[in-house]
Amino acid sequence: MEPGRSSGARHPCTAGCHHRLTGPRRDPDTLPAGQHVVAASHTDRQTTLLVRTDTAVHDPTWTVGPLGLEDIVLAYMTRPADAVRDTRPALEVLR
Repeated sequence: MEPGRSSGARHPCTAGCHHRLTGPRRDPDTLPAGQHVVAASHTDRQTTLLVRTDTAVHDPTWTVGPLGLEDIVLAYMTRPADAVRDTRPALEVLR
């Protein structure tokens, strides 16, 4: 393959597909299916979410802000262990 050409394989997203959403207090489970919550924080009146999505956020109740790589890494590192779902097949020992 020539330098600078894509192999067609999908690369993991970085800062371009992660966004900070800030708006009125809301249950993160009500987001559209393509918006995956990485981190959430709430006050009495406000919700702030760090989401991963491949699509634009069209909900006008959210203020959408950019995230730096450090914010993204810290959000993933501080997730509770039960929030991380590993969908890869489990390895087995064959005898």
